[in-house]
Amino acid sequence: MISSNLFLNQPYIKKLPERLIYQQGDRFIMFSTKTKKTLGRMIVKEEHYGKLKNEDYEFYPKKENYTALYIVGLLANIKKQGIGKAFVNLAKKLAHNERCQDRVTVLAMNNQENNILNASSPFFRKLGFSSTEKPGLSDVDRVLRGEKPKNGDWYCCLPMYLPLKKATK
Repeated sequence: MISSNLFLNQPYIKKLPERLIYQQGDRFIMFSTKTKKTLGRMIVKEEHYGKLKNEDYEFYPKKENYTALYIVGLLANIKKQGIGKAFVNLAKKLAHNERCQDRVTVLAMNNQENNILNASSPFFRKLGFSSTEKPGLSDVDRVLRGEKPKNGDWYCCLPMYLPLKKATK
């Protein structure tokens, strides 16, 4: 008779992680392996930007031809659990290719939350994103310091980008 514990004690059998991300085309769904509930969703697409294209928003400081991984939408069902950060880290990995060359962009929508601290631009700023719209970025930094925003309509649409890391020699 074979013991059922024989297989569980083998070194090559590993436990499932607490969270898994499932890809369905340009959509990514994170779920819990314990509760089997959806924790969040992210939609991304590679977007080409250039001098000839008349864009509504300018993401990177230099107006040049480039391709970036654009985060179309990111939704965490539970806040402050690392779900959004895990999705941004996934976006960074997806953008690490010949076309995007580590460029990641997002249009932070701040008017969807009642609490300005839960708005998306402070979240992305904490993860290292910047913006070419300096007054809007100053407002985000002000909010992160605990102050109230002063400019505009709390920048309901703030184009943000992940700065490229300088190559070290």
